[in-house]
Formats: sequence, C-alpha cells, structure tokens
Amino acid sequence: MTSASAKYGSAFAEGVAQADGHPIRYFRAGTGDTLVVIHSAAGFRFSPMLDRLAEQYDVILFALPGWGDEPDDGRDRTLTELADTVYQATQDLGLKSFHLLGSTLGGDVALNVALDHPERVASLVLEAPGTFREGLDPSAQADVTPEEALRKVRVHPERAPVFVPPHPDSQARMFALISRLEGANPDYSKQVAERLPGSSVRTLVAFGDQDGFIPPQNGRTFARLMPDCRFVLLHDAAHDLQGDRAEDLAALVADFLAHGPDFQLPPDATLVTP
Repeated sequence: MTSASAKYGSAFAEGVAQADGHPIRYFRAGTGDTLVVIHSAAGFRFSPMLDRLAEQYDVILFALPGWGDEPDDGRDRTLTELADTVYQATQDLGLKSFHLLGSTLGGDVALNVALDHPERVASLVLEAPGTFREGLDPSAQADVTPEEALRKVRVHPERAPVFVPPHPDSQARMFALISRLEGANPDYSKQVAERLPGSSVRTLVAFGDQDGFIPPQNGRTFARLMPDCRFVLLHDAAHDLQGDRAEDLAALVADFLAHGPDFQLPPDATLVTP
C-alpha cells in the first residue's frame, strides 16, 4: 500500500488466509454478498472504488504473494498456479459463493479461477485484463520510464489515488514477476480462447479507451467468445480504470453485480461517457 492510498481503506480489517500452508494477507470490509478482489500488477492498494463497493458488499482484497512488500517464496510459477493459490485462500475463508473482480494481471488470475471453479463464482468482473494482447506494442511492457508508464496508465494522474510512479527497482521486480507468471504466453492464447465458450459465469469486461498497455479492442474477444459477457469501454480512462474513473467504475460494477441476468448492455462495445 502506498502513502498516496493510505487515507482510503480505513474500514478494512486485516487478516491472513492459508493456501496449502502458504499465508495470504487479505483486507475485508462491508456486509452483504461477498466480492473477492484481486489487485493489478502494480501491487496491492486501497482505492475510492473499493470504499464505494464496501458500502454494498462484503469486499475481500487479497495481497498477492510477491507483489509490493509481500514476500515471494517462488511457489507460484504460472498464472494458473497463482489462481489456485487465490482459490485455496477463498476456501480457507469458507466462501461457498462469491463475486470476483480482477484488475489487469489480477483479471487474468480471476479468469482462471472462474474457469476452474464456476460453481463458486457468482459473477466475474475483469478490469483491463491482459489475457489477450493483440495489437500490443512490444515496447509497452518493458523498458519504460516512469513518465512513459504514467501516460500509459493514467489520463488523470491527479485524481485520487494520485499516481505514484514505481521506483525503478520495484518496476524491475514487477516485470520479472509478470514474465515468470505469463511465461511465453502468446498475444492470443488459443488454450484460453478454447475454454471461454464453455464458461457459465456472467462476466463484465471493462477497458479504458486510452489504455496504453493493452489495446482495448481486446475486450471484444471476451464478448465474442463467452456466452454471457458484456464489454464496456470507459471514456477518458487509460489502463488504471480505478484511478481515472473510480466512481463510474464502482457504479458500473455495483449495477452489474446487483442486477444479475437483468443487467443489459448492447452486444457491441459501449462507450460510457463522463
């Protein structure tokens, strides 16, 4: 957690779940249906969006091993293994059914959880997931300066939580973890694509229209392949939707979770304007 986000999350209480003997920190607030949140590759943080969702839901935010200040024992070598660790943590907490939200790389983890355990996941929200990266500029994922990262991640870095570029050492560690987990995954994973038509989990995929890391048109791949999926393109937002459009994203997610199968959007991308 960065100092920039310290004033958020005051209602969240810290706990520790076990995943096959592996301790996983989590933070929990709110009441109601449970919403499990998996953070982005930038690491664990609180945000106005999470505070807003905790007003309606029992929100559980996991701190993934190896990210930020969390220790890394090298247990999880792939996204599938990391997804299994997260799932085991949910079961240690006794969760029989839960909504699931994953941000960027956390979205890739969440997708694996939903595909492997659809009986547990009531609905799935993917914020700028990197599962499909067609059209990606190879230089977008590595060797970027903090200034370049800022332009790719945020349209409005001044909005809370204010964007704080990672220290070069932290950035290098982050990209090393991404490389380890994603391995040689192609920009279009046929293995994942072949599983999506069999998904029974209601899914919402959201991208910012100015995402500088993952071309937002990749959201259409989910909508095309998944039987019950809606794709939303948020105007005036980059890769970090929680930062650029926190209130709007929170309202969208809450509406999606609350209305279940009655939540309706056109089958094509929908531009949500300010």
